Amino acid sequence: MNAQQLLQEISDYCRQAGLAESTFGRRAVNDGKLVTRLRAGRSITLATLRRIEAALTAAGGEAAAAPAGRAPRVARSAGRQKAAAR
Repeated sequence: MNAQQLLQEISDYCRQAGLAESTFGRRAVNDGKLVTRLRAGRSITLATLRRIEAALTAAGGEAAAAPAGRAPRVARSAGRQKAAAR
């Protein structure tokens, strides 16, 4: 998968889910500027690519089931769940 294909997948997902691209980046890899940086030609690590692909895959089934206007949530790590509960 090249950068253009990845950007297209992210854009398509965000459009379908009614989710801002910055929100997707923040939820998937904790980087709200992820899509902007990819568009600017910046590279990402394989670990980051895998996290993005996992977020797209995990959210793929949820996007169709999500009510209109509500975006499915990307799973948080256990540490972030504990911090959010405080």
